[in-house]
Amino acid sequence: MPTIRLNEKTLADLATPADCAQAYYWDTELLGLGVVVGRTGAKTFVARAWVNGKNRRVKIGIAGRPRSDGHPWSVTLARAEAKKLLGKMSEGLDLNAERREQRATADEPAGGPTLRDAYTVHLEKMRKRNRSEQTIATMKKEVEKYLPDWLDRPIAELRGAELIKIHERIKASARPREGTNPNNERGAPLANRVIAHVSACWNTLNKKLEGGLGTWNPAKTVDKDRLTAKRERVADADLPDWYARVQTMRNPIQRDGLVLALFTGLRSEDVRSIRFEHVDWSERSLLLPDPKGGVERAFKIPLSKTCLDILRRRQTKNAESPVLPAGDGGFAFPAINGAGEVGPISDLRQQVHDKNKHSRFPAEDVHTLRRTYEAVAHEVGISELDQHVLTNHAYASHNVNATYIAQALPHLARCQATIEAALWKRIEPKRRGRSSGRAGGAES
Repeated sequence: MPTIRLNEKTLADLATPADCAQAYYWDTELLGLGVVVGRTGAKTFVARAWVNGKNRRVKIGIAGRPRSDGHPWSVTLARAEAKKLLGKMSEGLDLNAERREQRATADEPAGGPTLRDAYTVHLEKMRKRNRSEQTIATMKKEVEKYLPDWLDRPIAELRGAELIKIHERIKASARPREGTNPNNERGAPLANRVIAHVSACWNTLNKKLEGGLGTWNPAKTVDKDRLTAKRERVADADLPDWYARVQTMRNPIQRDGLVLALFTGLRSEDVRSIRFEHVDWSERSLLLPDPKGGVERAFKIPLSKTCLDILRRRQTKNAESPVLPAGDGGFAFPAINGAGEVGPISDLRQQVHDKNKHSRFPAEDVHTLRRTYEAVAHEVGISELDQHVLTNHAYASHNVNATYIAQALPHLARCQATIEAALWKRIEPKRRGRSSGRAGGAES
């Protein structure tokens, strides 16, 4: 077997074998220290010695990968470790047998920090930064569902080629879903998100290890799908029909929730989780204490007369509802879960089942209503900055002036009233003279 004077330069010059699975090179300075070069290009330091009459070879670590202390394996560190291992082997210790026994009883796998370790560290970071529980729950669900085989393997072994396969596999196994953007490949948004999760976990752990994982994040290898944003809104001509269909829904809580979503432009979770304690009736405002982006992005919006009427009706009708014997728990749009507990309703749309398919009514989702609200706001002259504030969109990074502007609530209330009037004008084009606040229908 070839011998070399092992140092960082000669290590870097070792070529990937073309005609065999592995190539061994042995150090001329320290007898028993070697490096194995595999077909993938990985260079693994090993120690070799005779133990009780048998030739034994022990893995030290992979060049450039982190040790248990986070420092990457180098020739210098490998040589120092080899001296320790060779000393033990000279005393007759079978280190491989010892390691097998340790792995059988250890709580953590050998080989450095795992993807689960990186995932755990990143979740801690998200909580420290007050990211929303929904965002954290989504990441946990998707990582544990789509990366189970990698969670307890060393993250340093994760390769871009493997992530490419995972990305493609997620798309291949994706099922058709109602309301998805037909311009994007099925499953592409989910596949992109899972790779983004891996990338974020890798970056967080690498920062904690002071660069111990190296400089190349394997998630960068994946060419994620370019996604086309969904631009659908409820057209002006279709708003009367949409409103009429909503009023036919069986559940009055869902009816009111969808109308409020249209008249605020809020995200689904923000609408569903509204609590009466966050409504300031005298100020006519609503506090969103934990929106997308976490508590640091908490914001307050003025409420139009339509929305105030809806919330007052819900406060009264929830208390009278026979399906809420224990009350609404303070939620404007409550429901009872499988455990009999009261919480925010899980879906503002009605579930529809038949023999051939499962769908939701109306077909338009809450984000379509959000786009409709913003489109109408734009059409009636509401400034982009005011729209950003009313709908809690990030904007400061795109507009330095925005960091100096703090709109007063009365100004935003006038914007809200203008949008409210424009929406009712489109919903009831033949009844323009009536005052706003006609939301809802007969409570059933």
